[in-house]
Amino acid sequence: MACSNGIPTFSMPPTASKLISAVNHPLRRRILFAYLDGSFVCASAQEVAAALDQRVGPVAYHLKTLADGEVLRPVQNHGWTLGVEADWLRVVLEVWAEAEVAG
Repeated sequence: MACSNGIPTFSMPPTASKLISAVNHPLRRRILFAYLDGSFVCASAQEVAAALDQRVGPVAYHLKTLADGEVLRPVQNHGWTLGVEADWLRVVLEVWAEAEVAG
């Protein structure tokens, strides 16, 4: 969803390979859950790092990786926001967690 004007601007969900790559790291999943639980709608790497008690460098890298996977998108002068619908992403992460447990 857009941060500046509040109008949702979601794109089509990413391809399966992009999605798997995007959520295949524990810190990236923590970042996504922080967006889903409402910790932030738009956030800079510094804000995400502070919220997750992580260093900025690795968080910035993972934010860019999530953007490459089309799960997050950059918002000029505001940081990063979800690039997919939250409900859809919740389902994806729940399925991922169940698959890890069943592993």
